[in-house]
Amino acid sequence: MKRRDFLFGSLASVFYIACGSSSSPATTAVDDDAGTSGPDGPDGGRPEASAALTPTSSPEDSDRVFPQGLASGDPRPDRVLLWSRVDPKGAGKAESDSFDLGFVVATDEALTNVVARGTVPATADSDHTVRVVPTGLEPGRFYYYRFEALGTTTRVARTKTAPAADADVPVKFAMCACQDYIGRYYHSWQALLDEKADLDFVLYLGDFIYESVNDPRFQSSGDDRTITLPDGMDTSAAQDGSRIAAKTLADYRAVYKAYRADPTLREVCRLYPFILTWDDHEFADDCWQDHSTSFNELDPVTKGFTDEKNTPRRMAANRAFSEFQVVDVTYDSKATFPNDITIYRSIRYGKHVDLFMTDQRSYRADHLIPEGPTDLLVGKVTKNTSVGSRYFVRKSEFDKRETKAKPSLLGASQKAWLIDAVTKSTATWKVWGNEVQMYQMALELGTLPNVPAFFTYTAYVNCDQWDGYRSERAEILSAFTKANVENLLVCTGDIHAFFASELHVDFDAPGPKPVGVEYVTAGISSASLQALVNNLTGGGSLQFIADSFLNGADAALKESNPHMRYSDSNAYGFALMEIQKDKVEATFVQLGDPREPTSTIVDRVKLTTLAGTNTIQLV
Repeated sequence: MKRRDFLFGSLASVFYIACGSSSSPATTAVDDDAGTSGPDGPDGGRPEASAALTPTSSPEDSDRVFPQGLASGDPRPDRVLLWSRVDPKGAGKAESDSFDLGFVVATDEALTNVVARGTVPATADSDHTVRVVPTGLEPGRFYYYRFEALGTTTRVARTKTAPAADADVPVKFAMCACQDYIGRYYHSWQALLDEKADLDFVLYLGDFIYESVNDPRFQSSGDDRTITLPDGMDTSAAQDGSRIAAKTLADYRAVYKAYRADPTLREVCRLYPFILTWDDHEFADDCWQDHSTSFNELDPVTKGFTDEKNTPRRMAANRAFSEFQVVDVTYDSKATFPNDITIYRSIRYGKHVDLFMTDQRSYRADHLIPEGPTDLLVGKVTKNTSVGSRYFVRKSEFDKRETKAKPSLLGASQKAWLIDAVTKSTATWKVWGNEVQMYQMALELGTLPNVPAFFTYTAYVNCDQWDGYRSERAEILSAFTKANVENLLVCTGDIHAFFASELHVDFDAPGPKPVGVEYVTAGISSASLQALVNNLTGGGSLQFIADSFLNGADAALKESNPHMRYSDSNAYGFALMEIQKDKVEATFVQLGDPREPTSTIVDRVKLTTLAGTNTIQLV
């Protein structure tokens, strides 16, 4: 590594530092706004480059002072973001105290070949989280790092930079999503650790946290997997405390701290860099912009209409995300939503992979069918419910209304960015980090057992997905087709199932060749799609939908959707992805019930897509 002059600065509490040579590492990181990294001015608090390192602390001491461990993310060929949080109480400080954290970056696990070393402030204003970005690193190699507070260090962690843009190398990653903590165990993360896989990164596609802490529709009870919120809001219709969710900044911070303190997740984050986006539960279930959908348009207190707009709550969720997630993006505390943070971005990974991460919550239009009134034409037979509005919506009538309204999921600016970036990409594979399912998932209800005659029509299973924004989906895929985009790979989470599908501009009249392929990963621990549907109707008059779905979901889905190539709607786990010049291989790794304290791998399924084909084969 060439010797470099010191360079430092920050954007919204992300501290950038240019690395020196191993013999003369960079020794500080400074916040431009503060103008100093220590109490004594620009030089205060900086360790000398030649000073001996503090010995790495015992795991017990590390966990006491750094209960959320450390993590890295958004690798580039020359840099990677490093994150940690110090617990003031564990460090013998008051919650209101601010103090410096030391950091060190080296090319070896013993930290003898140091390339960056310095201090950054851990402030109460950021809940004592820190984010450091060493720049000037070498592409495609491992680096090791740790943080230190008042003489106690974290464990030593490992990260890896992205390969150079022209590097002819395969790219390997784990595709993950949806890790509900409440009453559930992280068997999937343990299985990933047991794989000892040679991964470049973990691609995490949303629902890193769940804002709710006791929602009986999809969460389980358990004495050792609970979270207590400092404030909270009651999202139950009866306002009886049976559904409490995060509302304030303190709430969202408390949830992140509980999730990140899980030992298994903490170890995965120590070993692998993450590239991630959010979905709905980082704010609220099935949210759109700064609106939640907990009450389905019925105010539980006034019994009148509510659109659940809550900008302060949305901004609290965004701020906590910026503090606790390893995303190399800017957060502006002075701006108002949605201008406080922009998370869509692209990351190049060698010659063969261009990764495009999108935000499918901040700019989307409301769900087309209102949750409030009945609407028999779309199959909505009861008031103030998501069934018939967001779920199991009659396709024929919905398509007419959607074609006229053309609601947007991405928003105009993000859509223009995505189309431009993908169509101009020179990578072999264009990989879309996509939160909600893109392929059409229609279901001929008559193919399910014991469905009443009135309901034997074709319905969209989930209009919170791209099916609810089908015109924009067609517009984007059509733009890719016209630009002759080859090898589009869409990677998706959200729906808690393993699916694989080929993509078309018009799924009802597909062309001779698919536009791309989509692989969907099951949830790490969140209730499977079948479990969600079973709880969707709450045992009411539409319970037959859930009962019928459970008895024949996968067969009916494949029969109703000829573009589907694989379906397992009752699954938990993750996907191992390997992208080479000539093919993509996806291995779905399925675990057992996350509500049980122990589990093992119960199945593996491998699928592949050959370059230039846009098709999926079961291996």
